[in-house]
Parts: sequence; structure tokens; C-alpha cells
Amino acid sequence: MLKNKSILSLILVICMIVSQALILPANASEVDLLITGTGINEEVIITEADWSKYSMVEKIFSTNNSLGFHKIVKAKGYDLFELIGTDNLKNDYDYEVKFTCADGFEFTKTISELKNTYSYNDFTEKTKSNVSPMIAKYNAVLADYPKDVFAPPITWSDRELTEKDLDRDFPKLVFGQNGIDDMNMSKWGKEVIKITIGEELKKESINKSPYKHLSYEGEPYNVDAITGATFTIEGPAVEGYRAISLRQIEEDLNGQVTKIYHEKVAGKIIENSYEGINVKYLIDNYVKVRNNAGNITFKDKSRQKILTVPIAEAEKYVVAYGVNEVPLVYLDTEEGYIKEKHNDNGCFKLVFEQDKKSAKEFSNVAYVYIEEKDAKNIYEHTYAPYNDVKYTDYELIIHGDGLGKEVRYKVSDIEAMKTLHVTDEYSLSNSEYFWYYNTFKGVPLWDLLLKAGLNANIDENTSVRFIAADNYNFAPMTIKEIKDSSLYGYYEKSALDKGDGTFPGEYVDPLRTGMPVLVAYGFNGYPYVTRPADDGFNPGLGNDGGPLRIIFGKTNYNDTNGSNQVQFAKEIIIGEGNSLMTDEKGSGNGESTQIEVTKDSSWSHDQSVYKDYLDRPVLRVTGSQVKEPMTFTLRQIENLTEYAVRDIYTGDGIREFEGVVLWDIISNVVGLKDGVDAPSVRVFSGPNYNQILRSNDQLMNGVLNSQGKIKDIILAYAVEGYPLVANEGDVGYANNNAYGPIRLIIEESKSMWVKWTDCIVVGTGDYEAPELKDVKSASVFNDIENHWAKNEIISMQQKGYAKGSNNMFRPDDNITRAEFISLIVRILDLDTTSAKTAFNDVKAEDWFANDVDKAVENKLVNGYENNTFRPEAPITRQEIGTIIGSLLEGNLTAAETSQILSSYDDDVADWAKEPVAKAVNSKIIQGLPDNIFGGGQNATRAQAIVMLLRYLDK
Repeated sequence: MLKNKSILSLILVICMIVSQALILPANASEVDLLITGTGINEEVIITEADWSKYSMVEKIFSTNNSLGFHKIVKAKGYDLFELIGTDNLKNDYDYEVKFTCADGFEFTKTISELKNTYSYNDFTEKTKSNVSPMIAKYNAVLADYPKDVFAPPITWSDRELTEKDLDRDFPKLVFGQNGIDDMNMSKWGKEVIKITIGEELKKESINKSPYKHLSYEGEPYNVDAITGATFTIEGPAVEGYRAISLRQIEEDLNGQVTKIYHEKVAGKIIENSYEGINVKYLIDNYVKVRNNAGNITFKDKSRQKILTVPIAEAEKYVVAYGVNEVPLVYLDTEEGYIKEKHNDNGCFKLVFEQDKKSAKEFSNVAYVYIEEKDAKNIYEHTYAPYNDVKYTDYELIIHGDGLGKEVRYKVSDIEAMKTLHVTDEYSLSNSEYFWYYNTFKGVPLWDLLLKAGLNANIDENTSVRFIAADNYNFAPMTIKEIKDSSLYGYYEKSALDKGDGTFPGEYVDPLRTGMPVLVAYGFNGYPYVTRPADDGFNPGLGNDGGPLRIIFGKTNYNDTNGSNQVQFAKEIIIGEGNSLMTDEKGSGNGESTQIEVTKDSSWSHDQSVYKDYLDRPVLRVTGSQVKEPMTFTLRQIENLTEYAVRDIYTGDGIREFEGVVLWDIISNVVGLKDGVDAPSVRVFSGPNYNQILRSNDQLMNGVLNSQGKIKDIILAYAVEGYPLVANEGDVGYANNNAYGPIRLIIEESKSMWVKWTDCIVVGTGDYEAPELKDVKSASVFNDIENHWAKNEIISMQQKGYAKGSNNMFRPDDNITRAEFISLIVRILDLDTTSAKTAFNDVKAEDWFANDVDKAVENKLVNGYENNTFRPEAPITRQEIGTIIGSLLEGNLTAAETSQILSSYDDDVADWAKEPVAKAVNSKIIQGLPDNIFGGGQNATRAQAIVMLLRYLDK
């Protein structure tokens, strides 16, 4: 099967040269062949330019193939053992050699098997001679005998090889026979890109430093709790925050620093050797900093301030990951702690030059906060662009039978209540154990309720409900929980807390209590805006979700109060009462900006290190309103390309996501029971967290955003070209692509986004975890249940190739020439260097035009004599046979072709005979009843799918 060699080569070179890294060296794409393994002394990397360093040789090979043909092949290329290097090959063992081809095919031989192969020049034992394997660039068949006329000794004539004999499968491995009947030709390797002699090498190019966690296997240093750590660059002077994993930092050699620093440890000034990465390098290469960047503030893992310096001095500081030739660990109680190495209080430390006399102990560091030098430090919406009426006139409505009336306060009203204002720092953490400390300004909610006329002696068990403008689902509270500020405290994250949810926080007391529930209109010196697309939004700060938020302190150490902020606060209902929100904002018609996704263009996990996710069960769709619960693997989700879109979403910043439309999964793939017109949908992340989708119009038709654009609600599996991974410390994390592999995305509703989405409940029902035992070969087609090709159609659908419309596949309809060409072009992953229409009846705007161009350029099809392609005409069985047969290796003689086709009572057109015979002999195409081939008959969609699946499985 033809594959895109450059893509697979790129992936393999990444995996070999930079272990698990995602950034390729500048010249890696030029590598043609990598020879590696424990069986050689040094790796051999051969680029296109390197071939000229080696001598070319010519050799004669006797061959047999799987069709029973006997050939003499002349090859010109490079001796395999010369490429390896005679002195480079270890001779202490008969190593196994694995050959990896560009299409993923792998095969193995031992060194002795490769050395003991022979050529029989006339196919008799007396002409047996040893022949060394080679990487062939040219070859030609000098003799070709089918088995029915093969009578050794044979004769043949030699000739010179020319450029016409250039082998398109170079680098191609060819080798001799183990015996005169050995079918060696069938095992020759096309487009060999890697040769592994012995075991895979344990790469040390990025891990050789004893300071690095990645230099060690397993505990105590190279474990998830440590290698999953991150260093975050954030702040208002940054165009979007960036959490950089320890893995990324240790793999990046360019900014690496190893240096001795003075430090005070246990009351003494000593010298410690630290290794890490320069802070200026991190800022310059991992984030985009605004022109008005001012000071930078370093913060420890509890987000407490370490020090503040001008950004111009960033070069003086290093984020260290190791000390005194061992990696840093978190605590002095951990197994990896070595007292004399002083390697606790990690796993990052901020180090810098200190005066020997006044040196202090270095702190752990986890954040650098970059400020704007011209920041006004004003929380109120009193200056441009924050003084827009959409903020100042935004109303918070307080009502319910507990109040007995309706009171409305504009943002400008609340900001004018100066005697009630509170400015205070709150400690927060979210459901991912991520801690942060922000300074908020606003009015205590209890004071605001009293100002609105609430009776101070109201029953403390009275319900208080919050309604957000984005329909986020909040659990109701009580008056006591609003009134009693002593319930809420300020905590610091413990140095013993590794952030994995296991820390016993119930034993930690707050530093102080009395943190009021706050109606906040700004934080960290900036007013709130509504959406990330609004003027005044700062991506490094994240000041969206307003213009009003309701903030809570922590009720206990483990309280995830950061996940419970009321963003877009719109209504507060005291006691009983219905929401007043009756507008349909976020619904309606708008301009679509989405890009359709094809298998060729998809950002799916079917690449590099992300492939491990593909066959995991990731999504369960269940509930009383679906026809039948279904569980999907990630591969199945990503193969639903007919329902996949790519679009820019506003929420967690402004980012481009790719995923499948949620409503299509529910309605077209799983299906709703008859009569269900208004489904109730809850989206889960594990059993303890879910969001209710309250707007069926948005679910079915998309969200109309503030810019007049319509955006489908999607289950995203990729962002900005990167497949989603689960956590920031996972292999494959590169560019803020965590919280997957599936994540719910709703336009301009950040609080509704669901990380680690794994269950959809439609109707009533509880959370059900996706399990592999529940995954089945699901089909979206309603017309194949009893069809003879059902299994093959489902298989090709799951691979992303079989497509239909309106849940119908139409298996017995004829397939047109355009449809077949489009299908095989996607299967072969073909490309074109030019965009031109080769035929009079193919227009540039036709949906199939690009695919036809690709097929023509790759010599898969020809047109008709009048320069037409006839795209809408049915394709015949022998036309398909010709295309598929042309993809199979080797050639047939007229005698071989005649013998293979003689089993049919009808004839195949002369122009199609040889490729059809190859396809028949390979069992890709079979005959029809009445012992005919039916070459001139139109092929059905089912027949075409079956033929192509057999080809893929060869």
C-alpha cells in the first residue's frame, strides 16, 4: 500500500533522535535511513546528501515471488554491510536485524541469515554464489519465467542499468536466497527508513545529565508525580499563559545552564551546583510577550511571591531541575532525597547569583507572572475600553419570595457603593488541585442583600440560587452560607501537598477566616469583561467571565472553590421564584466559520505518540431517551469525519479546536427514541461532575456568539493542531493541549466547558463509565443490516473511509468514477504538486476535482480519447481492477496473465488484463456467479468497499 513516506519518516526520526520529544531538529526531515541498535558501536544517519559518500555496486540476484515466477534481477546500490560499517558492527552475537519501511511494515532477519544468502544465476546448484544484501537504487528484471515454462538451467542477457531503472521504492532492501526455492522477492523491503540491529538504543542525547529526572527510569525520580510537574508563564503582559512540563524543559537543550551558586542551607553558606533552563530563554521561546511588559514576579508552587525584578533582568535567573548531579524532589521525606545533595524543595527551584555573605536559601518556583508596565491598577469600569455601557449598565437582578420584590443593580451602581467595597486576596483551588491566589474587589453579597431590603433576621435555611448568563448549573446555597463569613478561610498550599489529591487537607487550619462571599467586578488590578473576544480582555490574566462574578473563600483546605465561582452572575433568587431570563441570547442564525474535516486533514490521534489513545474507550452515551446506549473508542469518534468540524472558539482564550458535533453523535450516531423532540442532556466528567445543557436550540443548531457567528457545540479531540492528552505531564503534551482526550466546547461559555468528558446522559439515568466490553462495531448506516457486505462496510466506516448520507450507505447503488477516485485517493493518502484540472468535464470547483488531479499525477487513472473523465459515469469492475492491480508489486507475463484469467468463462478487456490478473491472483477481486468475472459490469458501492478493504489488509 502506498503511504506518505515523509510523514512516517518524520515520526520515526522524532522517536529515534529525540526520545518522546515533539519538536524535530531542523534537518531531521532530510534523513533517508537510520541504522541504530545495540548491535553497533555508533548510529549511522544517512541523509539525501550522504549517499554520495558511499560507493555504489552492482549485483545479480535470483528471485522467486509469491506468484510462482522465477526472475533474475540486476540491482545497483549500496552494500548493506558497508553502510553499517565493518568495524561498526559488533561481532559478539548473532544479532537480530529489524527493517522498518515507510508504510509501517516491519520484518526481521539475523545477521547470519543476511550474510548467508545466495544467487543462482541459472537456477541450478552449480551456479550458486554468495551475494551480500544491498540497498538498491536501481534494478531491472533480466529474466522472467512463469512456473509452467520454468526449466533450469535458464539463460538471460545482461545490460547496463540506466536512469530509467531508478527504483521508486528506494531505499529498497534486496537480498539473496536461502535456497533455490526461497521466495525472497516477496520479502524485499520497500522504502526502508530504519534498520535496528539488536535492541533499541536507550537514548541519552537529552537524558544523559545526572541532574535530569528523565535520565532515570521509574522511581524515585522519573515518576508521574515529578515528571508531570509544570512551570507556568502567565500575567497581563503575556499573550496567553503557557504551562511548560518538566519533560519539555529537560528535553530543551538550547537554554540549558549548569553553574555553581552560593546558597544558605541549614544556616551555612555553601556552594551548590545547579542545572536548569534560563528564564529569558523560556520567556522568549515559549510565550509571546507584549511590548509593554514590565516587571516579572516569581511565585512558588503555592503561588506565594518570591521576588519581583524588571523583565530586562530575566537572563540572570534560572529555573533549576537538579542540584549536585541529582534531580530535585519535593520533600526531604521522599525516597529520592539525599541529604548531602540538598535536593529537596523542588522539583523546580529559582536560582541566581548571590553575594556569598548575604546568600539565602533558594525557593521552589512554579510560576512567573509578567506585568504590564503601564497598568492602571484600577478595578472599576471607569476607563476605556472598560467603560462601555455593556459593562457599566449590565444588571444583577435580586428577587424571590424571600425578598418579596425585584431589585436591579447596575455594575456602575455596585462600583459606586464605596463604603461597602472590599479588596482582598483569596486562595482558590480547582478540581485538578491547581492552586492560585487572586486579589478581588467588590461588595460582600450579604451587605448587598441587606441594601436591597432583605430582612436581616430571615430564616438562615432559606435557599439562595444563582443564575448565570451562560446557564451554568450551580447548587443552591443557604442564607447562613452567605451571611456567615467565618465559614470561609484563607489557606496556603502545604509544601507536603503534591497536587495529586492524596494530601490529608482536613488537618490543615486556615491562616485566617472571615472571607466574605463577594460580588466582584475586578481582580488583580483589572476590571472584568464578558468574553475573551471583548476589548480589554487580557489573555495572560483571564479577566473574562464578568462583568460580575461571585467569589467564595475556602470552606476547608480541600474545597475546590475555584471551580465554584459564579461567572456571568445575572440573578440571585432568595427563597422560591423562577428565573427571569427569558431572552434567547446565544441562539439564532449567524455566519458559519467552521472548516470541514477529512481523514487527510484531521488533527486526530492517529499520529506519533498519540496513537496509544486510539483504542481506549473514551465516551459512553446513555440515558432513557436514546435508542440504545453506546460506548465509543477514540478511534471511532475520530473516524466520524462526516460530523467533524474545525472552528475557532472563545472561552479558554481564543483557540482553534477540532472535534465532532455533539448533536450529530446523539441524533445520528446513537439515535433518539421515537417521539423525543426535546432531549435533556447532561455531560459528565467522571461520576461527580456534570453540566446540564439547558438550550436545545443551541444543542441542535449551534451557539450564536456576540460577533454574529454560529458555532456548533462539539466534543473536541484536538486544539491548534495538537491532539488532546489527559494531563500536562503526559507524553504528547506540547501546547496547552491537556484535559482530553475528549473535551466539551461551547462557544463563549468557558464555565460550561467540560474537561475529560467521558459520558453523555440523554434523559434520565446516572453516569456510566465507558468500558471496553461495551464497545461494539457500531454503524451509522440503517440500510446494511442484512447486507452480505455489512461487516466490511462497518470496518471501512470505522477506518473513516465508508461514508453515506442521511444514515444510508446505499450499498447496491453503482459507484461513480468520481466517488471511487475520491475514496482511493484518501486511502492512499495521495498528494499533488499542482492544482489543475486535466479533463474538459472536470471543473476546478467540482468537489472531486482535487482528487482527480491527485489520481492523474500519481498515474492511477487516465481519461478518455476526447480528454474527458466522465466523473458521474459508473465505474466498472475491470476499471477498479486496473487501478488496484497497478498498485501491486511485480509484473506478469502474457502467459501468467492468461493462466490466471482462464478460470473465468468471459473475457476481460485487453487493456485491463494484466492488472486485473494481479488483483485476482492476490484475492482482492473475486468473480461473480456463473463463473464470470464481469469486467464490463458496473461496480456497486458495496463491491468497491470490499475490494478496497481486501487491498488494505494485504
